[in-house]
Amino acid sequence: MLISGKFQLEKNEHFLEHLVALGIAEEKAKVVDQLRPILEMNIDGDKLTIVSYSGQYKQTSNLVFNEEVDETVASTLTVKSIAQRRDDNKIDIFSRGNNGEKGQRTFEFFEENMIMSLSNDSESIPIAKRYYKRI
Repeated sequence: MLISGKFQLEKNEHFLEHLVALGIAEEKAKVVDQLRPILEMNIDGDKLTIVSYSGQYKQTSNLVFNEEVDETVASTLTVKSIAQRRDDNKIDIFSRGNNGEKGQRTFEFFEENMIMSLSNDSESIPIAKRYYKRI
């Protein structure tokens, strides 16, 4: 399965609720929920690069499979992350914040699209899904 490529966000499921439960102010979370970023994924050997483009905003994550690295997310927050391949069409990224909170992003790739699921170790934070179309 081809993983590398560009993907345009088409819709969110429980993303707003996920952000608010993480402590993001509701007004800011509503703005973020309305964005439709382009996500670029690239695998080069054991390296995974994820670039998110939204207007003039660009966020790059440089990960190494099966190795813990520092990753900046949400433009200012640095977490410890480990990327792992699962099956031939899935990538899991496990992250841990400075406060010990743990989260997971699962990317599931299909021929025409990709689904990103966001979960957290706290049961009070709903699982969010983001649906992307390959472009």
